[in-house]
Amino acid sequence: MPKREWNDGVLGNTPLSATRLNDLEADLEAALLQLARDPSQLFAGAVTNDVNGAPVSAVVEWPDGVTGTYAGTASVSFPGSVSAYTITRVGTPTVTFTQPAVTRDPVTGYITNRPPITVS
Repeated sequence: MPKREWNDGVLGNTPLSATRLNDLEADLEAALLQLARDPSQLFAGAVTNDVNGAPVSAVVEWPDGVTGTYAGTASVSFPGSVSAYTITRVGTPTVTFTQPAVTRDPVTGYITNRPPITVS
């Protein structure tokens, strides 16, 4: 996620100093990435499910009120499960979190490998 570079303004070294804001930027990115790991926390309104109940699209709302969209790819081998998804955070720029396809145990369907989420 592109980070902003904060500069001291008229507030100088108040709690909103550039140093403190730049430190918070990394915390914000980590928090957004954690939320993106379980997009169902962000679903706001109608969720479209496939015939097996896997969520394949939804509007999302981030904790600060920013909206976005969720698009899931339903698992073929394990109906009702999602194999991969993207979730966006609208803004300037719009940020997209992508969970690449997971690997599942062929018998149980449990996730055995979850590639890292990418941010673009």
